[in-house]
Amino acid sequence: MKLRYYETFYLLHPELGEEQRTESIDRFQQIIKDQGGEIVEVDPWPLRKLAYRVEKQTQGYYVLMEYGARADSISELERNLRLDEGVMKFITVKKDDEFDLEAIQKAKAAKAEKAQDESGQEEAGE
Repeated sequence: MKLRYYETFYLLHPELGEEQRTESIDRFQQIIKDQGGEIVEVDPWPLRKLAYRVEKQTQGYYVLMEYGARADSISELERNLRLDEGVMKFITVKKDDEFDLEAIQKAKAAKAEKAQDESGQEEAGE
């Protein structure tokens, strides 16, 4: 089966310690790898104030994970996200039917370079 390009965004409980958060993030990545997928990027965010209460909490840690996986791998990942008591919410989005790691990395690099050029122009204009 071919890999598709997915993005999962999940919210971790604010009372989890650094070690517990790291273990959860690593476990979710390992689920994708064990199913034959490839991780593109994992972006853990610092503690954020939530727009509304989630499970009686006003803060949480967001994690954005981009990866290539088979369609049947998503159900296993989401099952584990549901079972983990440290995960308050999550959403998985299919970004593309085709997964090409090299093309994705090139696009990310070009986007980062463009953002850097734009910030350099803003500083020069001041």
